[in-house]
Amino acid sequence: MKRKILTFTGCFLFSLALIWGILFTTDCIRCSHLKKPLFVIGISDTLSDDGGSGTYHGLGYTVDVEGHLSAEYGYVVESVELSVLGKVIAAAIS
Repeated sequence: MKRKILTFTGCFLFSLALIWGILFTTDCIRCSHLKKPLFVIGISDTLSDDGGSGTYHGLGYTVDVEGHLSAEYGYVVESVELSVLGKVIAAAIS
């Protein structure tokens, strides 16, 4: 019985780590390609009225997005910076 519980717990923790890795990798790749991340929540105090500039928080990481509204292209992302524990992991500037 104890062995089944340990096996289940190990599989559960591995699944959580795998899901977090997929979410983080997706947002990291999108930030590297100058796109807004998908799996983040915006902080209302730091969001601008231009359509998406501001600071966003994911599960253990922070994304800073800067951009502007263009009459021709709509919202244009100028720079994206993804950081974990204060260290920049991915960044892109147009």
